[in-house]
Amino acid sequence: MPEIVLNALPPERDAIERDARIPSEIELCLAQIHEKFVRLHEGTVATYIPELRNVDPDRFGIALATLDGKVYGVGDAEVPFTIQSISKPFLYGLALEDHGLDYVLSKVGVEPSGDAFNAIVFDKSSNRPFNPMVNSGAIATTSLVKGAGAADREARMLNFLAGFTGEPLTIDDAVYLSEKVTGHRNRAIAHLMLSLGMVDAGVDEGVDLYFKQCSVRVTCRHLAVMAATLANGGINPVTRRRALGARYVRQVLGVMSSCGMYDYAGEWGTRVGLPAKSGVGGGIIAVLPGQIGLAVFSPRLDSHGNSVRGVKVCEELSDYFGLSMFENQVTAKATVARHYRGGQVRSKRARPPAEVNRLDAVGDDIAVYALQGDLVFASVEQILRRLHAETPAPRFVILDFKHVSSLHDAAARLIEQSQETLARRGRTMLIASLRAGKSRRAILESVGMPRNAFFDDADSALEWCEERLLDGWGERRAGDVEIALQEIELLRGLTPEDIALVSEGLVAHRFAAGDIILREGEPGDRVFFLTKGTASIRVALGEGRSRRLATITPGLAFGEMAMIDGGPRSAELRADRAVHCYSLSVERLREIGRTQPRILTAILGNLARTLSTRLRQANNEIRALER
Repeated sequence: MPEIVLNALPPERDAIERDARIPSEIELCLAQIHEKFVRLHEGTVATYIPELRNVDPDRFGIALATLDGKVYGVGDAEVPFTIQSISKPFLYGLALEDHGLDYVLSKVGVEPSGDAFNAIVFDKSSNRPFNPMVNSGAIATTSLVKGAGAADREARMLNFLAGFTGEPLTIDDAVYLSEKVTGHRNRAIAHLMLSLGMVDAGVDEGVDLYFKQCSVRVTCRHLAVMAATLANGGINPVTRRRALGARYVRQVLGVMSSCGMYDYAGEWGTRVGLPAKSGVGGGIIAVLPGQIGLAVFSPRLDSHGNSVRGVKVCEELSDYFGLSMFENQVTAKATVARHYRGGQVRSKRARPPAEVNRLDAVGDDIAVYALQGDLVFASVEQILRRLHAETPAPRFVILDFKHVSSLHDAAARLIEQSQETLARRGRTMLIASLRAGKSRRAILESVGMPRNAFFDDADSALEWCEERLLDGWGERRAGDVEIALQEIELLRGLTPEDIALVSEGLVAHRFAAGDIILREGEPGDRVFFLTKGTASIRVALGEGRSRRLATITPGLAFGEMAMIDGGPRSAELRADRAVHCYSLSVERLREIGRTQPRILTAILGNLARTLSTRLRQANNEIRALER
């Protein structure tokens, strides 16, 4: 597919908040495909219905509808045209509702004919039309619509179709009269079926209703919603009202799969792999059950009576996103298990109060989406739409795959496109927790996700984002500069004389990256003050696995719980980078307390404030994660 290049936007918030003017990934994709085929002028408009000769042959619209009622459209998606044969599967559904499957099958078969849509051919063994998608079968189906007279049956037909569109529909009188005046072949088909006992008396009324159903005015948007209604088991995704019983949706989709594209049905199944129906008005609908409805409008037809551009568009979308239902598709049930901002949930990197306060102010520039379930095209589309609708727009987006059970190629392509879209807007997307799902990571890398976008878990991705938000902040300490003892948070408020007294009992330590500073289970008889480097507290999980509980940065203390309970170490502390620190024995601290209780009181007060801050943050995180 051709690449669309958008003007890059700076990462400043005022720029980020202009995202609404930039199309979503689906809109961009549809626009790309529209641009690719808009200059394709093969085929001719239908001429056997005189009024259809007057249609603009260059009209071209594409629409896609999701199961939660979102409709995307490009080009002439809102331009009305007549539905023509696309009405056939829906009137077949109405006949099923009125009479049940067995009775309808006694009048109309469900086998492909291999002939043109207007062929006068019947099943020799039963005298039935081969299927309800050819004209003979559609006339038989329409004749089964119940009603107290012609006007009532017409009203039922329109109301039934409106249940699929969610909007009132009307008949194009000019097209109807044109079909009525020239519809001699269809009348001949009807009278032949009357002679064979496939339709009842009143055949002329039935043919007239058939002309009217083909002349119903729709738009590409209407058709996409109609297709999505079938994809949604018969429930209109916009109105949330049932349009067709679920047991009959299966029958309709089955016939569309085998017969909807006439004598092109076999090749369509191979190239596109979706239940579909075309009409000589230039429309095509395609259904991906459990995910989306697709519609295309372009009046130029091929030799089969299908829209040339419509076929190309559906082939392109199916191939690019892997939409064929023969590709082990599943219903879109993936959800966002949790969603939170960086101002609510922090990484496990412990920070001095100044940095904590800074992240309180700017942390919402990070948004985390914890996903679960199967990631298919439709489920990812819903997730990304939610992402793009966030206000204010986050600068960093983390997708956490920890509880994702599967990732389909179509979903991976959408995620990759979203990453590119966000990058153009000055924003960054990161992928977390794919270490255990190597095949899923391979899928994402295969569609172009940059390798530096992957993190082992959401916490490490969150920490990376925090560091970017703190980069360049004037009050931040330089990472490799050793700080003074008076900057240690636990020693805040002490005078230089107090610091000097405490220093008399300090022991200096140096650790290389990877060294174990404290071991789980060893006596907790000293408190440590970190002046340079970083170290992480980890707890063993068994089988060689461990989990990071926190990362200590300069200015913070560790092992401080020994001041309270003197119990053994509850976790391991390992240096991430070269560490400089000092330790003070609990016994020496008690001696200071006996001679200088003011000093001990200040230290314990600092400890209490630290623990209070941790507790408050933990409460905030619990509330955020349980939403």
